[in-house]
Amino acid sequence: MYINEFKSRQLELVAEHRIVLRKKPHLRWLFFEIINKCNLRCSHCGSSCLSDGQQLSVDDIRRTLITINDDKPMVCVTGGEPLLHPDFFGIIDQINKMGFKWGMTTNGTLIDEKKAEDLARAQIATVSVSLDGMEESHDKLRGYKGAWKLAVRGLSSLIKAGIEPQVTTVCHRGNIEDIEELYELINSMGITSWRVINVEPIGRACESDGMMLDEKQFRWLLSFIRSKRFDNTCDMEVTYGCSHYLGLENERMVRDHYFLCGAGLLTASVRSNGDICACLDIENRPELVQGNIKNDNFLDVWSNKFKEFRYDRTEYSSKCRNCTERLYCGGDSYHTWDYEKREPILCYKDIVAESYE
Repeated sequence: MYINEFKSRQLELVAEHRIVLRKKPHLRWLFFEIINKCNLRCSHCGSSCLSDGQQLSVDDIRRTLITINDDKPMVCVTGGEPLLHPDFFGIIDQINKMGFKWGMTTNGTLIDEKKAEDLARAQIATVSVSLDGMEESHDKLRGYKGAWKLAVRGLSSLIKAGIEPQVTTVCHRGNIEDIEELYELINSMGITSWRVINVEPIGRACESDGMMLDEKQFRWLLSFIRSKRFDNTCDMEVTYGCSHYLGLENERMVRDHYFLCGAGLLTASVRSNGDICACLDIENRPELVQGNIKNDNFLDVWSNKFKEFRYDRTEYSSKCRNCTERLYCGGDSYHTWDYEKREPILCYKDIVAESYE
């Protein structure tokens, strides 16, 4: 009981911090979707990833970053598959010249030893590589036979080049049986950080029946993560992703921080067409586009817009208004918020609480 009282107080402090951020946001992470093109076609992808995808130029990156040069957030390069950009290293060179730390998310299939060495020379700070189960289930999810072997090659190449990659695994009904075996594999490879998340009802995942974990599977997944985090023989950091308020029993048990959705408060993104938005996982609705870097000053947009993300959603939601934990949750993640019904699409706090009754 004492630990939950302590967590409640900590979550109250997080809620107070959220209120401060609504009035004075602090840009800590800036994502650039440098290209909307991919060499895979993943069943769960939140992006359309057009074959003739749009892309940002080196000058687009420069003009955006120069507006915030005095207060440098972490720059996160993504796509699509960012390594498909024809001037990928030109963009990275610009980011480095301006003194920003950078990282990227990638499917890993285009990383061989030479590319890994190039990334090391380009001073990459973080890299997240997707590995969604063992070979059969990964290739099925990614829509490409051989994707798993290429991703494992990419991870091995990064490690050889002196880079510590994080593995990100999207857990769904088709690969949940692989999770324990996958743990053994990546642990043996020397991976130091593993981020495990569940598939979300966004993007292409909405078109696929039977991908979402059922309640029992979701509870098992959190239990598995907890067991590894408190296993003294496990040297690898195993963590749940940043999404979702998970109830008092699981907050700070499956990740190192309490839940706080940073969309529009701590995080902003630039899409491949130049649109300025909060988080790239959020549905691409016209009313959520805050401006465009080709016409607008990014810092002005960040400082003066994003109103949709800087008020208390729970006050205006019939589903959230009377919830006893609305203060801690704040309406949950923006990428799983129903903007028409004004309520969360997912609410996990009651589901996970059943595991501890």
